[in-house]
Amino acid sequence: MTTPYQAVFLDNGQFFYGKVDQSLSGFLLLTDIYYIQGSQDPETNQVKNILIQRGKEWHSPDRMFLNLRHVVAIEPVTSTSEVAQLIEKQQTNREVK
Repeated sequence: MTTPYQAVFLDNGQFFYGKVDQSLSGFLLLTDIYYIQGSQDPETNQVKNILIQRGKEWHSPDRMFLNLRHVVAIEPVTSTSEVAQLIEKQQTNREVK
């Protein structure tokens, strides 16, 4: 793919945004990973989706190996998409700190 980031959709409904690095023995290596996490405001009951960078979890993963049998689709994330813009914004904020 020609875009820096790809959307990887799994057969369990999960999806991740990241850089598809390579495919090894039936596994797909994904790096620089992001995912969407929804949170509900208890006062308004509105759900807000937040882009989270993988690696902030307790075990601080820097890569993910996905079983290719569970990958349904891989799509490019275009530079003009909302996801790409949010990733760029997070990276810029990280560099400033």
